[in-house]
Amino acid sequence: MAFSTETVFVRSPNPLTTEIDGELVMMDVTSGRYFTLDRIGTVIWGHLETPVCFGDLCQSLTERYDAPADTLAADVAALLTSLRDAGLVTLRSA
Repeated sequence: MAFSTETVFVRSPNPLTTEIDGELVMMDVTSGRYFTLDRIGTVIWGHLETPVCFGDLCQSLTERYDAPADTLAADVAALLTSLRDAGLVTLRSA
């Protein structure tokens, strides 16, 4: 799914989290489901500590990682879609 650069993502307060070897393990206390994020997913989760718009998130990651901006945006959108579908993030228009 493609998101507008102004779409704002807000992290859910529900999951309990712990970092193990650079990866994030989460348990959603509402659903009882477990989730894991790899190292880059963990970095993205960290950016979501405060509400962030899609464009700013992608810009920050483009500056940090050596990847084409369009590839990075597509990968970030895929992860955020999965997190949204799992109820771990919500989105709103700016």
